Amino acid sequence: MFYKNSISVISAYLLMSTSLMAANPSKAKLPKNCQYLKEVATNQTHIRKSIDSIVGNNFDTDFAVPTGERFTSYKASMLPENVGTYGVTINLKYPDNSVSTAFRKNVEMTRKLYSLDFKPPTKAQPYQINLNINGSNKNAYTIAVIACK
Repeated sequence: MFYKNSISVISAYLLMSTSLMAANPSKAKLPKNCQYLKEVATNQTHIRKSIDSIVGNNFDTDFAVPTGERFTSYKASMLPENVGTYGVTINLKYPDNSVSTAFRKNVEMTRKLYSLDFKPPTKAQPYQINLNINGSNKNAYTIAVIACK
């Protein structure tokens, strides 16, 4: 389900950002009361992937939202290594097994940083943020998600 009207998206399109994954993403300054989320399989904050649509579907990357903390907004960032069209979907997963979609669009990207601010459609706290990125085979990118209180 696409919650176009119920999710407060600061930008309708991915916007360039200069503060999150600059030349050295580990030294990028975070806004106050924000933290990077960790990817569930690797426990890393910045995930580099290469699209492999021939061998298997590796389009999904899940970031864990820490329990016991209340976040009010999120920011997903993507730095593509290849120029091209990327299918980008951002889903929020909830403990009751429901899912809301914060963003779904094919976006023509260059080798620049893109970011999207979004909020859950209700006061429910998601336990995971899922980024589903597809596009031309072997295109590579780095993604990260920030949660803010």
